[in-house]
Amino acid sequence: MAPVPEKPTDCRQKMKKTTDIDMKRLLYIIMCARPVALPLLLIMLFLHPAAAVAQTGVGERYRALLDSIDRHNTTLRALRQQVEADRAGERAALRLPDPEVGLAYLWGSPQGVPARRNVEVTQQLDWGVLSGRRRQVARLSGDVSQGDCQVQRREVMAEAERVITELSYYNRLCAELARRKADADEVAALCERRRDNGSVNQLDVNKMRLNASLTATQLRRAEVARGQLRQELQRLAGGRPVVWDDTLYVDHPLPPLADLRTALPATPELRAAEAAVELQRARLRLSRTEALPALSVGFAGEYIKGEGHSGVSLGLSVPLWGSGRRRTAQSRAQLVLAELQRDDRAARLDARLGQRYAEALALRATADRLGRELAAADNAPLLRRALELERLSLLDYLLELSFCYDARMQWMEAERDARRAEAEVWLLTRE
Repeated sequence: MAPVPEKPTDCRQKMKKTTDIDMKRLLYIIMCARPVALPLLLIMLFLHPAAAVAQTGVGERYRALLDSIDRHNTTLRALRQQVEADRAGERAALRLPDPEVGLAYLWGSPQGVPARRNVEVTQQLDWGVLSGRRRQVARLSGDVSQGDCQVQRREVMAEAERVITELSYYNRLCAELARRKADADEVAALCERRRDNGSVNQLDVNKMRLNASLTATQLRRAEVARGQLRQELQRLAGGRPVVWDDTLYVDHPLPPLADLRTALPATPELRAAEAAVELQRARLRLSRTEALPALSVGFAGEYIKGEGHSGVSLGLSVPLWGSGRRRTAQSRAQLVLAELQRDDRAARLDARLGQRYAEALALRATADRLGRELAAADNAPLLRRALELERLSLLDYLLELSFCYDARMQWMEAERDARRAEAEVWLLTRE
């Protein structure tokens, strides 16, 4: 008899139960491990499948926060309203000018000559509206406004991503400093007990107290900086309360540079530049159309007692002074300028992408190398063990511990800089 396949729900429950058991075993090993093996076990914990689950959760919260900022940011809302206002203004120019009506009543002279009444209705024709050229200009003007809005939107979202990355760093820094403060308080308490036993003097106790006070000061300063970043993030979210307490960064792995360069034409900057070129081309065609002699049609009537004259009237402008040709030459020059600006923007964006990509790779390599070396050569657990066994003086303990803390701070800053650089690379190619 063939085995009955497991249901998807049973499979997920089984995988979750297995994952929970493995995590409990790993935590038990860490709690029972010697301090020397602690860094290696922490690396194993980071590489555990639960880390991937945590990264997925951070990514979901990250995208949800960015979506909230995109919807409620006051700058973006004003930009979207500006685009709608520009489109409404362009649509208002797609109508023919209003007709003109003229009425005249002329008294006769000398006495006995009948009065005359004149009626005139005139409609001026706009070749740009009749040919559809003005409609093309209005549509492309809306595209340019939308492109400029997208460019500014990306700047706002880039600022939000930088604040989130910086806030993740300060969350991690506050957790690190809180752990250091707890360790410093424990060491200070240990020294006070040894002073009571006569093992150390009051000078050593004062050193440990001062070390704990300095650590607490660093923690308070980091918490103040984190509070400022939270306020900035709330401002970007339109004043709505937001929460970001994660210490994990969102992964932005970089593909090959050639793949990123293929996405450059779809970026908001180049799309806006291309829309500006198309707009100038449409304006050139419109200026050529408007250079034609202006035509007006209407109705004219003249009425005298006992008789009347009425009929169609036509009006035609004479391009005597060449203003239409000058406007066409101006539109042609603006088209050349728009094409040069588009090419310059594309060249600068490509060069900037190459520079940021090389910088991101270098920072990532530095952060990874420093992280591996720190995990392999972290002496903080050994120093604590040696201090507890009275194999290390308090002064040597502080000096060696400050070196370990400095190395860890350098790694945390390098990791933050690498994440920030990777996010900037993706930002350059984002639609």
